[in-house]
Amino acid sequence: MIRIILSMKTMFATATLVLSFGGSLHAQLTKKEVKLGNDPAYIKKTALEVDKRMGAGFQRAKLAPVTPSDDSKWLRRVYLDSVGRIPSYDEAKAFLEDKAADKREKLIDRLLNSEGYVSHTYNWYADILRATSRLGNDDDRNGIPYLRWLREAVAANKPWDKMTFELLTSTGGGWEPGKGAVGYFERDRGMPLDNMANTTRIFLGTHMECAQCHDHPYDKWKQTDFYEMAAFTHGLKTGSNSEQKRYVNEKYDGKDGLEPDKAKRDVYRWLMENIYDFGVYGDGKGNIPLPMDFKEKGGKPSEVVAAKSIFPGARGNASRDMKEAREKFAEWMTSPQNPRFTLIITNRAWRRVMGVGMFEPVDKFAEKTNDAPGTVISNPAAMEYLQQVMREVNFDMKAFQKVLFNTRTYALGTNTQPVDTKMPYAFHGRVVKRMSAEQVWDSMTTLVIPDVDYRKGNALNHTAVVAGRNLGKSGYDVWKEVINMKPAEISAWVDNLMKANPKGSGSEAMMMDKSMMASNDPAAASQTDGAKWNGFSKDLLRAAELRSPTAPEHFLRKFGQSSREVIEGASSESDVTQVLSLINGHVEKSIISESRAMVYKAIDAASTPEDKVKAAFLAILTRYPTPAEMDLMLPEAKKGRDGIKNLIYALLNTNEFIFIL
Repeated sequence: MIRIILSMKTMFATATLVLSFGGSLHAQLTKKEVKLGNDPAYIKKTALEVDKRMGAGFQRAKLAPVTPSDDSKWLRRVYLDSVGRIPSYDEAKAFLEDKAADKREKLIDRLLNSEGYVSHTYNWYADILRATSRLGNDDDRNGIPYLRWLREAVAANKPWDKMTFELLTSTGGGWEPGKGAVGYFERDRGMPLDNMANTTRIFLGTHMECAQCHDHPYDKWKQTDFYEMAAFTHGLKTGSNSEQKRYVNEKYDGKDGLEPDKAKRDVYRWLMENIYDFGVYGDGKGNIPLPMDFKEKGGKPSEVVAAKSIFPGARGNASRDMKEAREKFAEWMTSPQNPRFTLIITNRAWRRVMGVGMFEPVDKFAEKTNDAPGTVISNPAAMEYLQQVMREVNFDMKAFQKVLFNTRTYALGTNTQPVDTKMPYAFHGRVVKRMSAEQVWDSMTTLVIPDVDYRKGNALNHTAVVAGRNLGKSGYDVWKEVINMKPAEISAWVDNLMKANPKGSGSEAMMMDKSMMASNDPAAASQTDGAKWNGFSKDLLRAAELRSPTAPEHFLRKFGQSSREVIEGASSESDVTQVLSLINGHVEKSIISESRAMVYKAIDAASTPEDKVKAAFLAILTRYPTPAEMDLMLPEAKKGRDGIKNLIYALLNTNEFIFIL
C-alpha cells in the first residue's frame, strides 16, 4: 500500500485584544434590522478596510504576507471553513474550470446560503452551548427541543444577540413551539451557580467559576462579584410545577399513587422525564443570600446582596425582588454598551474563519491587574474595527463571516513556518489547522453519499420509544396528545399503550425532517426524492444529523468530538485509534468497500489511468497531482480496482487530507 506523507507543522497562537464599544443602550429585540450582508458594496468596502488594518499589522511586525492561495487550496479551505466538508468532485471541477473573475465571491454567497452552512454552524453553536440529545447525569431527559431550537435558529440566521437574549430569558415548557431555548437552563438543572459561570464564560469570555468559593487568584473578580451576577437568575426553577408532573411522578416514584406494574411505571417515568418535566418557570429575583461559608471581604455569610452586573449597566435591590430580573440581565448582556459581549463573539467568529483568535483562549479574557498584564491582542486596530462591523450587521453571523471570507487576508497562502504560541500572531499567512472530528467525518461522507448536505436523519425528529415500545410518532406528537390530559386520562393513555404494544419491543425509526433547512438555499426545494440514497448505510449522515454527541465508541468521538460536558470541549490531538480507523476501520468499511461511493463514480468515469489519478486527487485533496505524484500513482491506477483502492487509501492517510491549509 502506498502512503504519502505531506507533513506540515501545526500552528497555534495566542493574541491580545483591546476593548471597543459604542452605540446606545436599547432592547435588542426591537432594534431595526439591517441586511448589510446582502449588499455587495458594503461587503467589498468592509473587507478592504479589514485588509488595510491587517496589512498595517504586518508592517509593524516587519513581516511580508505569504503569497495568496491558488484556486485549489482556497476552494478546499473555504468549503471546510464555511460548510464543514471538502467539496465534492463535481463541485471542485466546476469551480476550477470556471473562468469568471468573480467566481470566489459568488461561491461564498452560495455556500453561506446552503444547507451545509446550517449543519456546520449548528455543530459550532452546539459545542459552545453544550447542547446534547440527552440531558442530565443519567441521560434520562430529552434534549431534542433544545437542539431543534438551535437548529431552527441557525436555519433562520437568527442574530447572535437575539439568540442570547432568548436563551437568557427563556421560559415555559420545552416542547411548546418556540420554547426549546429553555434547554439552556435545563442543561444545568439543579446547578444555577454553575450555569452562571458558564454564561459569563460563553458570552463574556470571563472565567468566574473560581469566585464561587473565593476571590479569583489570577483575575480581578471577587466572590461578591460572582454572587451579584448570580442574583439575576436566582429563584429560577427548571422542570415543571404542573399537576400532570406531580401525578406521573407519584405513579413511578412512590407516594400513595405508586403503580404496582413495573412496566407501567417505566412508561410513567418516561412521561415524567421526557414530556412533563422539561421547562423553566419563575424569574430571577434580583437578589441572593451569600453562602454560609462566605469568607471574603464585601459581605457576610447569609447576607442578601443585590444583583449587579460586572460591567456597569444593570443592578437590583437587596431589600426587594427585582421585576423581570432575567430580562434586564439579558438586555444588559446584549447591549452595545457591554464591553465584552461584542468583543467575545467577534473573536470567536474570527477564529472560526481565520483558524486562530486574535486572543486565545477565546473564552478567557483576563483584566490587567497589579500582578498580571492581562490579555492583549495581535492587532488592536483591526479588532476595534471588526467589533464595529459586528454591530453594523446587527450580530448577523453569516454577514460578518461573509466579510471575512472576502478578505485578502483569508485568501493568503499557508504559513509553513513555526509560530511562537506565546506571541501574538500577525495573520500574514494561514495557520495550519487540523480538521475537527465533524469535518473529517463529513468530508469522508462526502466521498460516498450524493448530495450529502440534504440527506436527513432522525436525530431531531426520532420516533418515541417508550419503555421499548415504538409509538410510531415523534416526541412532539406525544406531547400534543398528553400535555393537557387530566390524571385519569393519562392513566387511560398508559393502559392503551400497554395493550397496543404488549411485548414492549421496538426501536427508533428514520423520520426525515426537512423543516429546518436553510431558508435561502435554492437547492433545498429539489432535494425531496430520497431514492438516490437507497442502499447506502443509514449511518452515513452528516455529523449534525446524528445523536449529539455520538456514542463514545463512534468514529467522531475517537477523532475528538466534544462530549459537550464542557464549553468547546473538542480535542485536536491524534492517537493510535484514529490511525486504525483510517487504515482498517471506517475507511475500509464505509468508503473502500462501498462500490457506489461518489469517489468511485468520479474515478470510473475517467477514461485513462492518468485521468483516474487526476480524478482521485481532485475528489480527495481538491487539486490535481504534481508530475512526481502522477509518476508515483500511475502504476497503481493501471492495476485496476485493487490499485484504485490503494490510491484512495494513500490519499486519505495524508496529512494534507486531515489538515486545513
